[in-house]
Amino acid sequence: MSDLADALDLALEVGELVQLSGGHTSRTVDQMERIARALGAQEGHAAISSVNVAMTVSDGATRLSAGRHAGHLGINFSTLTALERLVDDTEAHGLTAAQVRARLTLIRHAGRVYPPWLVMLALGGSSAAFAVLFGAGLAGALLVLVGGTLGATVRHLLVARHKPPFVAVTSAAFVAALVVAGGIAWGGGSPASEPAMAAATLFLVPGVPMLNGTADLLTAHYLNGLVRLAMSAVIIGSAAAGLAAAVGVVGWLR
Repeated sequence: MSDLADALDLALEVGELVQLSGGHTSRTVDQMERIARALGAQEGHAAISSVNVAMTVSDGATRLSAGRHAGHLGINFSTLTALERLVDDTEAHGLTAAQVRARLTLIRHAGRVYPPWLVMLALGGSSAAFAVLFGAGLAGALLVLVGGTLGATVRHLLVARHKPPFVAVTSAAFVAALVVAGGIAWGGGSPASEPAMAAATLFLVPGVPMLNGTADLLTAHYLNGLVRLAMSAVIIGSAAAGLAAAVGVVGWLR
């Protein structure tokens, strides 16, 4: 493989990983073009859509173009940090294509920083903390902790099986809200029931997609920004539907 082809292939892999890990469009473009130039391309121009990354590189005499599918897989700040360091090291220390490829392989196959059960518990705990801030009290916070943890686990399992986002989010919200609403109903109701219900599905709020969508709009990547914001709206709507369904089921059972 020629040096220019190596630069193109590795830049596409960097872009794919940034996109899959939750990076916004400007970040993806910047890192692809920087690493392509660091690996010998005189020019590099990246084009990013909501589900693809593409690039054209040139060394003055030859021009190559290629693309890859790269949808939105999730949020992984560890991968984003590792890719940023790889690009910096390639520019600063002149890493070869073979060295970059080896590091990309390690980044792609790196294990999780935290075990899934701990992440699920942390998500439930964050929702419970909001419940306390909202005035839910200890009993309400405990219900939210259990419901949030179970809901986050349901979403994790469905995402791992490649279910559509609206299915995973609706199911997770339903489980989390069902636990909280059922616990409140079983306990005879509580003045703090509304804060607990409000916090039950906060772990589903799509903060990073909303921030990325806003960042894309502010950097003139309008189509990608609208796609990310539309995805955020679907997640919020799905969470609301799951919560409403759970409240309806508990009310019917009562």
